[in-house]
Amino acid sequence: MENMEKTPRLLISFVTDNSASMEGERLGALVAAFRAFAERMKGNPIVEWELLTFDTFAPAVVKSFESDTVAPVAGERFPLLGRAVLTAAQRLHDRVGALKQQGHHVFRPWMFILSDGFTMDAMEEAAVKLDGLEKNGELLYLPFRLSKELTTERLQCLDRNKHMIEILPEGIDGFFAFVERMIEQRAALAPDVGVKFAKTDFEGWAVL
Repeated sequence: MENMEKTPRLLISFVTDNSASMEGERLGALVAAFRAFAERMKGNPIVEWELLTFDTFAPAVVKSFESDTVAPVAGERFPLLGRAVLTAAQRLHDRVGALKQQGHHVFRPWMFILSDGFTMDAMEEAAVKLDGLEKNGELLYLPFRLSKELTTERLQCLDRNKHMIEILPEGIDGFFAFVERMIEQRAALAPDVGVKFAKTDFEGWAVL
């Protein structure tokens, strides 16, 4: 009979733009960074993560919670950010439920949205869902802008107090280093304590 406490889990969902508006070289660098991140996360006892893309009529699961492999990413047609975000949120919810049934404690999941910018219309339905999940403590999400322009875009559709965090062209490695620091910080905290994000967390690779 097993009396040992189950390993707690942190679930992370990355929702990434790979539509025609994304610069090919930048998307390639991002996918390479995801593959390197996958290698570094292998064997980490608390982390499970997924990568979804939104470039087609059906959002693609490029890496699932059950797989360590990042599949090829191909861009086409119209970006459907809202549908991808809702799909990611549902998959997080389902995975949380499965882990809890197995006896694991699950930290509040994270969702990182990476795009070159999007409109209120694209996120209207998803924003209501995300806001509700975040207020209930079921999810934490951060929107990141992948663009060469050093301008800030307020996302009224997501949260009146949030901005997209702009990743500098050379800042992709910094983004993943940031995520890994946050994972380490989460692992060191008690289950009922949330990870705090500060402006200084993004220094050197992003603009607020």
